[in-house]
Amino acid sequence: MNNNLYNIKVERGALRCNEHGKLSKLDHPEIFGDKNKNKFITIGKEESQIKIATPVCKSVEDCYIKLEEITDIVLETLKVRKELLWPTTLPCEGSNLNSVINVELTISEQSFDSDLYEAIMKKLESLREFYGNINLEMNDRRILVKNIEIDPYNRTGISKEYLMHLVLEILSVIFNVSDLEKLNQKYSLKCKEGIKIQEHLKLENNDVLKQAEENMRIGYDERYQLKHYPQLVAEAAALVKDALSQGIDYEVLNEITSVVELNYEGHKEIVVEGNKTNRDNYIFPIVTDDKMISKNMMKESGLNVPEAIILNKNMEQEEKQELLRKFYNTKVVIKPRNTNKGTGITVFSERANKEQITQAVEYAFQFDEDVLIEEYIKGMEYRFLVVNGKCISVCHRRAASVVGDGVSTIKQLIDTKNKEPWHALTYAPVKEDEPVEEYLKLQGYTYSSVPEKNKRIFLRTNSNVSTGGESLDVTAIVPEYFKRIAEKAADVFNGKISGVDLIIDDMNKKDYAIIEINDNPGYSINEWPYEGPGEKVGLEILKLLGY
Repeated sequence: MNNNLYNIKVERGALRCNEHGKLSKLDHPEIFGDKNKNKFITIGKEESQIKIATPVCKSVEDCYIKLEEITDIVLETLKVRKELLWPTTLPCEGSNLNSVINVELTISEQSFDSDLYEAIMKKLESLREFYGNINLEMNDRRILVKNIEIDPYNRTGISKEYLMHLVLEILSVIFNVSDLEKLNQKYSLKCKEGIKIQEHLKLENNDVLKQAEENMRIGYDERYQLKHYPQLVAEAAALVKDALSQGIDYEVLNEITSVVELNYEGHKEIVVEGNKTNRDNYIFPIVTDDKMISKNMMKESGLNVPEAIILNKNMEQEEKQELLRKFYNTKVVIKPRNTNKGTGITVFSERANKEQITQAVEYAFQFDEDVLIEEYIKGMEYRFLVVNGKCISVCHRRAASVVGDGVSTIKQLIDTKNKEPWHALTYAPVKEDEPVEEYLKLQGYTYSSVPEKNKRIFLRTNSNVSTGGESLDVTAIVPEYFKRIAEKAADVFNGKISGVDLIIDDMNKKDYAIIEINDNPGYSINEWPYEGPGEKVGLEILKLLGY
């Protein structure tokens, strides 16, 4: 119900408890910044009470979306700390503080006299069966409904239906609009149904903790995306979640293209795909998309890059073969000149013959008129994420793989893996295509093969997450030397948000090769790695934007 009749804000006071249902003794989470100044997540009357507040919204729908999102951010943080949100109004063990919901309405162009106040009070009296022993404060155009009892079966503390019902009941008194009353009938019915369910499922003391755990599970499972904007790229979702955690509001301007506006007290910034900002320079994406140009620029700056040549699709066949000849029976990487996300890439970590190289070249030509042929560098691949000149995260990218259980075929293992939340929610399923089939063949497998238990079968040679690869957070163990190399590479292009891909064979030595730099890095793999703690990349981008 979008309208110009009112604005709405919801606040919830919630107690942090430990896994045993006792009041938590941990400090307020530092990740949320100043515990007294964050607009959305602060402390309540005591350290272990966390106050969740929405921004002022123009509709119940928008307000409830923000309430869910901020609640899930809190739940994700508490999960790591092994804490829960106590799900009822009555206090948990160790506290005397009740948890309640407050709803604030600001009515447009309407003042309240004593008669209207009494009418609203009378209406709210009839709602006590829904909301408990609620209180009312009114002044000027502001209505504050206080002490709404917590709904334990909803992780936000109140259902969308209850909230809509409350607002519509109040508005129908103020404006006496029959359409509002008609609209409210369905929400009133849902509220009554909800009460019946709650009465039927009355929580016993020992069930409260189970319900807290269930609310935590639901919230934690939502951590990879904004469920109300499923088409946003994962990086945009990560940035929005990090913004909300700092009290910064947002608006999705275009979900399809992932255009988001951030807003903190009038300081507005537009970000595209979670990492394209007005701090970027125009040249950076152009030169990094051309892998040969970017390779030469890094080489001229004293950085190590693999030797490479370029083939054009329109070259005479004899000329192509002549250029390729020196790569026959060598280890080689073949990829389109202008590409990203692993598209069209073939990696030969073992010596490739003429036929294999020719096929890989033709495959790459499907994606670009020019194909890059470069020497294969032995080692493991790492993605270094550099934001505003500082390397803040390093992930090892493990190529797409499955682990045998001794029973399932490789095809069945792939299908199972693609159902994992990480692959599903970061839009990175394990792809079944020609390169996978060929690589399995090289290892003596087919999709019908049944690997032995605990044996890892790699499906591709390239490690791009976009083709089913997995990220492992190794920020803490990578030597500072390599982080400085990544920072230097980003500085060559004056890149504000850069993904620098290094091949490193031995961390104890200073040998490396930069195989690529990306102007549009998919940093969701750094924020939400498949394994490891992850880094809050969005917080660094917010700093870059001046928040």
